[in-house]
Amino acid sequence: MSAIPVHGTGTTVLNHGRPAGVGSTTGSELDAILDEVGRYCDIRERLTLIPPSAKVRGTYCRSIDAAMEEAGKFKRYKELFPNHMGTLNWHPTGEFLVRLTVASALLMDSAERVNEGMLEIGRKNALEFAHSLLGRMLMRLLSRDPRKLLMQGVAARRQTCSYGVWQVTFPRENEAVVDVNEEYLYFDSFMYGAALGTFDAIGLGVKARCDMDTKFRGRHYLSW
Repeated sequence: MSAIPVHGTGTTVLNHGRPAGVGSTTGSELDAILDEVGRYCDIRERLTLIPPSAKVRGTYCRSIDAAMEEAGKFKRYKELFPNHMGTLNWHPTGEFLVRLTVASALLMDSAERVNEGMLEIGRKNALEFAHSLLGRMLMRLLSRDPRKLLMQGVAARRQTCSYGVWQVTFPRENEAVVDVNEEYLYFDSFMYGAALGTFDAIGLGVKARCDMDTKFRGRHYLSW
């Protein structure tokens, strides 16, 4: 079986899937894809470190679906992941991360660019929420104030993840620091993209930096 191509090569298993007349995607095909993606991110190791109690709501999958549809790759994504993750249901964090990393490589046509893909899907996550009915209502309620939106974002995370602690502080009027502990989603790519997307949604430029202390602990520095 061919591996996922890196940037600059043709697309085989990653984008084209199985030949016509061949059955649905097999677990071994997905494993081969995940092995190649794992050369450029720590997904295999990360899956062994996430406790079984860590769950996320299926709402996070909306950003993956939106990115795949926009890129014309939703069909291939559904071949790899035919089962729907209910939006309001709780799901194992590891299950979501497998979808996220594979979809990110698919989005960028390259396993090598998986982290870029996660950033873009994270950005899409924030924009999808902002364009939803609830998001539009909150935008009006919070007057598009980035401080209030960041605080709301931290509060919303408590409703969508069963683990970890986020805290936002404002050292200066137009600056924020978001500290996280035990964040199993990729804080330096997926969640970093979500931070950028939050500011995109309100049309405000932001300077951002991500510092990581450990694999699961770090902070975003934001200024606008």
